[in-house]
Parts: sequence; C-alpha cells; structure tokens
Amino acid sequence: MGMDQKLEIDIYEASSQVSEIGAGIGFWPRGWSIFKTLGLEESLLKIASRSPDDRPHTVFYVEKADGSEVPTIKEIAGGTSTMHRADLQNVLVKHSNTRIHLSHRLSAFEEGEEIHLHFENGKAATCDFLVGMDGIKSVVRKCLLLNQGLVDSPSLHPVCSGYMAYRALIPAEVLRKKFPHHRALTNHMLYFGKWKHIVTYPVAQNKLINFAAITTDLSTEGRSYDGPTTVPCSPEELNSLFADWEDEVKALISLIEEPTRWVIRTLLPMDSYALGRVVLGGDAAHAMTPFLGNGAGRAVEDAYILASLLSKGLHRNNLIEKSRRAGRILQMVTPDFKDAAEGDALIPPEKLVEFFAQYDKELEMFGKGRAEEDKNRALEMLINS
Repeated sequence: MGMDQKLEIDIYEASSQVSEIGAGIGFWPRGWSIFKTLGLEESLLKIASRSPDDRPHTVFYVEKADGSEVPTIKEIAGGTSTMHRADLQNVLVKHSNTRIHLSHRLSAFEEGEEIHLHFENGKAATCDFLVGMDGIKSVVRKCLLLNQGLVDSPSLHPVCSGYMAYRALIPAEVLRKKFPHHRALTNHMLYFGKWKHIVTYPVAQNKLINFAAITTDLSTEGRSYDGPTTVPCSPEELNSLFADWEDEVKALISLIEEPTRWVIRTLLPMDSYALGRVVLGGDAAHAMTPFLGNGAGRAVEDAYILASLLSKGLHRNNLIEKSRRAGRILQMVTPDFKDAAEGDALIPPEKLVEFFAQYDKELEMFGKGRAEEDKNRALEMLINS
C-alpha cells in the first residue's frame, strides 16, 4: 500500500507492539472509496460487516428510552461499513510498505535543513517532511504551536467535550443465545433519551456487538483534564445510568461484564494545521466528538490526500462544530427540547420527525462526493498557486 513508491516513509509508534485492542469503527462511502483505490477492498471485505454500495441504507433504527419507536435516521447512499479496530489495523499493517518503528514516543523535533526527531527512548532520526498523526495528545501539535511562540494558545491541550462514553464489546453468540430476536444482532441501533443515548452495531464479521453509551455533563465542557482518558468501571455503574430504560437496553447491559468509561475530549481549532515542512492530521489536527461517526474516516482522508499532495496549506473547517451540534441533537439538549424530561412519552411524533431531520442534515455530507475529488482539487490548487 503506497501512494508513491518514490517516497520513503517511516512510521514511529509509541507503543511497544501493534496491539489488538480497541472497539468498533465505521466508515462512510468516502472512506471506503479510499480503501478501494488503495487496493484494500478485498482484504477489508473479510472483516467488515458489509461493503458500502450506491444503494440507500438506513443509518440507525431508533427507539426512545421507553421503548417506543420513532422515525429511523434516514437512508444514505452506501451507508456505513463497520469493523473491529484491531482487524482494520492488522490489514493496514499487512499491506503497508513503510518502515514501522515501535517504542518510539516523540519528545520533540527541530526544523532545519532536515527535521530532527528526538524520542523518549534516547534515539533520534531525521526526515524531510513530518506528518503528525499522533493523536489527541499530539507532541507534534504542541511543538508546532510552541515553535510559533503560542504558549498560551487554547488549542495547545485537549479539553473536555461535556460527554462521557461507556464502551464494551458483547459476544454476539451470547446475546443470540439469551435474546435470540434482539435487533442489535443484525441492525445498527440507536436508543436515545434526555442527556443520554446508546449506539450499537455488529463488528468482527458480526461476531461482536459494539456498544457505546454516551452521557452528558455540559458543565465540564471546555475544562482541561489531565487524568486518564479510559478507566475500567463496574457493570453496576453502567446499569444505574439506564435502569429505567426499555428492555432491549437492559438486555444488552446485563451481558456487559467489563465496561470502560471514556472521557471524550476534543481539541479547539487552529488557524493553520501546517508550518514549513510539518503538518498535522487525524486526531492531532481535529479530535472531535463521535456523533458523526467519521473521526477515523477523516483521518484516512487526511492521510490519503497528504500522501498525494504533501501540502502545507491545511486550514480550519467546520467538522468539529458539526459533530458537536450532532451530539446536542442526539442528547435532546437543543432549545426545541428544553422542557423535555427523561422518560417523557408525550413528545408529539411530528416533533420527533423534525428532530431527526436536523440530524439527517448533519450527515448529508458523508453521502456526497469522494475523497478522490478533493485530492484532485487540492493538486490543482497546488499546481496553480
């Protein structure tokens, strides 16, 4: 896998091994089209729930917390294809023609005739062009800002989003044995209520059910947080949050033995994501809330276009704000629902139709266009600049 065989690419990974951990991950047609262009489709079809196509697919089947059904989140051409993060990682590593250096956590870099990289293990390296895709705690991002003297930049450190996620993987066979007709076995499900919602979908060739429950505390939004991002929590803690929810939710939670609690953080936008021969991508550039289901897809687009372009002109966009707006819709914390209470069964159906139309609008961009078009447009801009 490579965009240009003339490029020599080194990947420096902080971990000591490429571990098979993680949860579910999904890609819209834009992301899948990149994999197809790179010749990865055949391998990914072996691990994905399905291949995106041009036919409309329902994004989520939706239920309120009390079990009453509401309109589905509309069908989008191609829909999403879900898989286990570890399976995707294995495919990418298998097809990579880059050099991967494990146990290399970046500590700093300096830019001169070459870019000099310094690692915590005492080793050093040089490169001509540095792409920082080192996550929400990106050292490259920090150095990029500090090298410009922006020591007080609000974009320097991650901040709380106001949301917490409880994640787990449920063996599909266990769910099928105890609840053989549970819709989460075959569908992407969204269960929602005031300040909370749950998303589930099959991964790992339908052998596992990815479970993510999101809770809201907007009083923490924008605050700094230096604690661990992910910690184990008890099944009792998770159960207490959804004790009054409908039976399908209770069935899922009853099978979760080791949930984890995640502090969802974001990064405030920068004015520019590149300086000289250093550029940011993925979560290092635009870590966002998960409500558009496109964090990983966006990182894939970044890598694909950067590999073609090696541009120094990445500018801010509105995707982070769109994701935040989508979260407020899903958690029913928009002005339209300011008087709604958890368990409120009196919300008129026509208001819910209008409610989900707002969310549909946020998702429209993922069914339009292809990353190939953006790459060609960027190349044209570079040539004509």
